[in-house]
Amino acid sequence: MAIRTKIAAAMAVLLIVAVAIIGFVTVRAVSDKLTAQVDEQLQKVANKDNLTIWTQSFQRSDSGDTGRPELASPYAMLLFDSEGTVVEKLQAGIASSPYPLPDIDTAPAVGEFSNVESVDGSMTYRVYAQDFVNTNTGETYTFAVAAPLVEVRASISTLTRTVVITGFVVAALGILAAWVITRRGLHVVDHMVADAETVAAGHLGHRITAADPRTEMGRLSSALNRMVSRLTDAIAQRDRQHGRLRQFVADAGHELRTPLTAIGGYVQLYQSGAAAEGEKLDRAMDRIGSENARLAKLVDDLMVLSRLDEEVGGDRELVEVAQLARDAVDDAEVADDTHPVGLEAAQAVTVVANEGQLRQVLVNLLTNARVHTPAGTAIDVSVAEERGWAVVRVADHGPGIPEEHRQKVFDRFYRADPSRSRATGGSGLGLAIVSSIVAAHGGEIRLESEAGQGTTIEVRLPVAHLE
Repeated sequence: MAIRTKIAAAMAVLLIVAVAIIGFVTVRAVSDKLTAQVDEQLQKVANKDNLTIWTQSFQRSDSGDTGRPELASPYAMLLFDSEGTVVEKLQAGIASSPYPLPDIDTAPAVGEFSNVESVDGSMTYRVYAQDFVNTNTGETYTFAVAAPLVEVRASISTLTRTVVITGFVVAALGILAAWVITRRGLHVVDHMVADAETVAAGHLGHRITAADPRTEMGRLSSALNRMVSRLTDAIAQRDRQHGRLRQFVADAGHELRTPLTAIGGYVQLYQSGAAAEGEKLDRAMDRIGSENARLAKLVDDLMVLSRLDEEVGGDRELVEVAQLARDAVDDAEVADDTHPVGLEAAQAVTVVANEGQLRQVLVNLLTNARVHTPAGTAIDVSVAEERGWAVVRVADHGPGIPEEHRQKVFDRFYRADPSRSRATGGSGLGLAIVSSIVAAHGGEIRLESEAGQGTTIEVRLPVAHLE
């Protein structure tokens, strides 16, 4: 059932119940009021003077006076003797068309009001009685006055019909008003449902129609739009991750194929007997060892990247960056004396990091600078603290990186110069590992390069706050 139908049905029930209660109270109040007025009139009529006038009229009739007028009385009157027997009675109405007498066999209770039916059951009387003593004879009589409730019942019946008709009209108008109001009020919900179905159909760029932000529907539409935007971003990010994963797997397979093919070729050469003992066999074994080393290095790099994707920096401790830089510079000079490496670290700079991973950052940066620059090219390393950041710069004075490659050098398996990709043993993962480690430590990495003027890679890590 639609919400507007539920609201209209609830409104109908409430209005009907309210009208029924109000109608019942109104009818009951009017009935009590009219009955009280009749009771007041009966008390005024049931007095000694009216009884005297009434009995005298009967006495004249009993003495043979045939000129008795056509009586017209709004009340029926009955006179009971001390034994409760009716001795005189007068019908209400006119003599030519009197109302039936009230069905009273014995004297009613004195001073009390009661309702009795007529003898033929066609109407109801309101009865009140008083005792009177005949001063001449000393006898006690009960004088009962009964007023027909025809007009009272007719008024109540008319009022009841009016209340019922009015109640149905009010209920119908209320239901109609509730339907119209809810339909207009929920019109924005219909738009939101249509917009949501459009988004669900795959149109992720579509948004919920904005409503008045001061209303509940407005706040709901804004919240839904934010939710859809985040879901769209999440889906786009997932697609990008899947794309990168597919590219990563393809690149990894391509990189692994080369050393495996070389190793398999030399094994087949040996198995076929083409590589006899001697210099040729030694050369084949050297190549197998070299390709195996490259393969092991590539697998190690892939495992490092895998761990970095799953963990956030590993175990952390206080690390003095300047000391790590000195160690990395010493190792680089021993590994390759064709590239002079200078170090500038005037003060100690401490960060919270994984020492092994941070050491690998420095090693990879220096290795990248040596591999991608000609022999004799100088490399400068500096460590400094700048506005709460530990800044490590590795600058070379080589040929620089072409502009079209600068935004991609940190991508996995990316090489700016394919011609030296495998000849130099590079896998395209060194800077990707650096980028992942720096990001895992909450740092930043920047690259500046100009053609013919060298390349500078800057790593920024948050400085540890020591107390």
